[in-house]
Amino acid sequence: MLAKQYLICSGKGGVGKSTLSVCLARALCRRGKRVLLVDCDKGFRTLDLLTGLGGEAVYDWQDVLLARCAPQDAVLKTPDGMLGLLVPPANPDAEPDAEDFFAMLSSLVPEYDFCFLDAPAGASEWVRTLARGVENALLVATPDAVSVRAAANTAQSICDGVSVPEMRLLINRFDADAVRSGECYSADRVITETCVRLLGAVPEDVHLSKLAAGKKPARQTEAALDRIAGRLLGEEIPFREKKIKSTLF
Repeated sequence: MLAKQYLICSGKGGVGKSTLSVCLARALCRRGKRVLLVDCDKGFRTLDLLTGLGGEAVYDWQDVLLARCAPQDAVLKTPDGMLGLLVPPANPDAEPDAEDFFAMLSSLVPEYDFCFLDAPAGASEWVRTLARGVENALLVATPDAVSVRAAANTAQSICDGVSVPEMRLLINRFDADAVRSGECYSADRVITETCVRLLGAVPEDVHLSKLAAGKKPARQTEAALDRIAGRLLGEEIPFREKKIKSTLF
């Protein structure tokens, strides 16, 4: 059975997309699933640092496409083998052929249950190319006006393509108290403005910004990620409604 492939995208940078990619992959690994992370941000690799696999990289996925190494030789793995990582080329101008890129992934995904393509922020032609090659996408946004507008534009751009992935929404840095005080959008407003169905929300957590330094998410954050992982696995996990309307996890 081939891995379920997801494009992880966002409207703007700085919303925690790559961090959530790693944390959600780890949540799935804790449930016994094997996950392949593919850093697709050419010239700006980050997942190697966030996973702690940065010191082991010899090849990147461009080396595979240029036949400098076998696909399996470019995959970095955690000691237990549950999490794999493909890093991007250092050259931001590298333009891989889409057919070759997805053929490379096809040779690797049989070993995994999930494959996450961590895309650059925005809706560049490269991001749209990636979107055309997958059936699923996760749109990451923080509940503020700038991020939500950018996320809505990205969702519309991706969904205007010929091949449209099924898209779900991940709200990051959600703060119920900030919703009450009017400092950030409610979950319902983010859903309405992006026109994307909610998969889950991850609470504000200062530990996530220090993931590359070895910090672990807070217990509440890990619980939220575990619920999201369960939904990806098809489990019927209800959203948790807080004391005020539309504060959903």
